[in-house]
Order: sequence, then structure tokens, then C-alpha cells
Amino acid sequence: MEPIKWNDENIEQHLKSLPPIKDRRSKQELYLKVQAKVHYKDNKGKRLPTWSLPALATACALVIFGVFVPDLMKNGGKMEQNKMVLEADKGSKGMDAASTATDERVSQKAENKVVPVAYHGPIQESSLDGGEVDQDWVTVGYLDDQAQLAIPVSFITQPNHYLDKVNEQLQKFDPKSAGLVESPLQRAKITEEEETVIIDWPAGSIYEAEEPLLKNLIALTFSNESQKYKVEFRTEGKAGYDFSNYGLVKDWNLEVPGAPHFRYDAPTTDSFIVSLFSTGQEAKDMPADLDNALDVMDEEQERGLKPLLPKDLNLEVKVTGEHSVEITFPDSFKLLADNQEHLMMIDAILLTAESYDYDSIKFNNTGLDSIGPYQLDQPIEDITGTNVYHYQ
Repeated sequence: MEPIKWNDENIEQHLKSLPPIKDRRSKQELYLKVQAKVHYKDNKGKRLPTWSLPALATACALVIFGVFVPDLMKNGGKMEQNKMVLEADKGSKGMDAASTATDERVSQKAENKVVPVAYHGPIQESSLDGGEVDQDWVTVGYLDDQAQLAIPVSFITQPNHYLDKVNEQLQKFDPKSAGLVESPLQRAKITEEEETVIIDWPAGSIYEAEEPLLKNLIALTFSNESQKYKVEFRTEGKAGYDFSNYGLVKDWNLEVPGAPHFRYDAPTTDSFIVSLFSTGQEAKDMPADLDNALDVMDEEQERGLKPLLPKDLNLEVKVTGEHSVEITFPDSFKLLADNQEHLMMIDAILLTAESYDYDSIKFNNTGLDSIGPYQLDQPIEDITGTNVYHYQ
């Protein structure tokens, strides 16, 4: 068959002979489809302009940041910690046995390293004699940083009236240097009349928190070694002082009773030996004798006081004279000459015995000839001063 030769006229005639075709789509639908195809053809084959690539990358980064960062922030600490653990584990596997053992020894030494303690022990009166310059001593009561303890601090001085020595040290000593706070006596004018101490305070100068310790602090300052027996109060020259807790008080009788002694560590490296009387308790509440006092010196106390005697250490007490006593250690315990804790224990026992009016104390069965400044093969006598502070 010969192929049909198409021309415009033939095409027109052919189309007219076809049956009519009707599109069922709406005009709006057809318009939208045509518009979409037109936009596609216009953009087909065109490259994105150069400036749009960074903008697109930035937009993508922002999307990723918004989606993932909250979880990353939440788990970041764990991821960093896990990373450190993995790195440490990886490093530890790479070390040989010798270096591991060395590191463990170094680490153990670092953990067991003890900060040197500025320990303020008592003195013997004999140590004040025989020098080129005459020496004396004085004790002043201060407060710990929580106002829970009245802490006596002693100073080596030149010979003088006791009250003059107190006033001198109140002006000279900075309690902060030893981890303590100021004494209420620093705000007072202090004089004396015969055996009576006169303390004159400005009105309102005693804080309420200081009042429970005030009587004990004053007694530790003026009544130690039986210096003074009474204190009178004045307010700017007028008789009596009006306390928040006690009301108007004109005078107090002073007494420092026998009491067990314990260790107190200040916020600094300073360490003190402090009696149970320093907690503000009454004299009548202290143990009746030295034997009973030693029995409680291995027990935990409140207000930061720590025992210096090992738990259940049974010391035998034998009174050998009106002012002399022997204290025997059990066979199960031996002192160590280079152990500061053991020296502090001896000092605590000496101060406790001294507070019960024993001025000659002999230690038996210690296993040592000497410890610190003491010869243990003979009685230790005339312990005086508490927590002696030596100026630098």
C-alpha cells in the first residue's frame, strides 16, 4: 500500500472526521497542571547560582543542629565521660606491669600524705627557767569559728602582773592566724581590784551566740592555776551587764574544774587540746576524778572534739601522793616515739591529770624511754599553759 502523504489540508480533513473528544477535567485543574509543567520546563537544566550553595549548606546545617543538638547536649556529659574512660582504659592496657605497680605506689602515697599539723602543746614550768631572759606565761580564752568551744591559748611572756599580760596578748594576738575568732574580752576594758577582775563592756557588745560559753571562757582566762576567783561586770562604768539570756548580771564566781581533754582541729592546720569544760558545761557535770575522766577520753564528742585515746584503752591509775599519780599502759599497747598522735595523747593525759590537781605524773609500761620533750623513766612535773602559741 502506498503511504499517505500528509499535508495541512489532509490533516485538517482527517481531524474533522474523528469523533468529538471531551475532557472531563475542570478548567481550574487543567490550569494548574499546565502551570506546573511550564515552571518545570523553565527551570530544567538550569544550575543553582554560586551564591546559593553556601546558603543551602547553612540551611541544612541549621536543620541538623536543631534536630540533633538537644540530644547531644543531654548526653554530652556521658559521651565525654565515656571518652575519658575509654582513653584511660586504652592507656592502662598499654602500660607494662612495672610502671603500673609504680603508679599505684605513688597514688597510695599521695592519698596517705598528711598535711603537717601546727600542734600547740603545753609546757613545763622548768622550761621557763634558766635562760638569759626571764620568762613567764599567760592564758587567754578565744572561740572556735563556730562559737561552740572556748579554747584557751597560752603565750610565753615577760614577767608582769597577770592582768597586764592578758591585756597585752588581747591586743597582740590575731586569732585568725590560728583558725580561731576574736575573744569577747577584746571588746572590754579589763582592770582589777584586789582578787576581783573588773570587765567593763559597751552596751550590746556581747553577741547572744557567745553567752553560753562566756563564763567558761572567762574562767579559763583568769581562774586557771588559781589566778582569780571572781569577776565583776560593768557597762560603761555602771554596775552590771544586761545579757540577752541571763538578764542583768553583776558578778560571777570563777572555777576551772578537772575535766577530760580532747583534740580540736581548726580550719587551718592548727591543732589544740581542749577540755570538756570548754563546751560550756558546768563544773558539776565533769567527771569526779581522774580515773573516770580517763575512761571517757576514748569516746567521740560533739562540737568537733576528737578522742586522743584509742578505743577501749584501759589505763591503770594509782595515786601515790597528794599531788602525784602513776598511770600504767596495758601490755597490748606501746607508744611510738615518732608518732605525733601518741605525743598528743600523752599531753592530753598530762593536762587532764593536772586539772585534777596532780602536778607529778609517772607513766609506766610505755615501751619508750622518752617521747617529745618528756623523759618517761621519771615523773613529769609542773605541766602548765595550754595550747602554747609561739609567735613567728
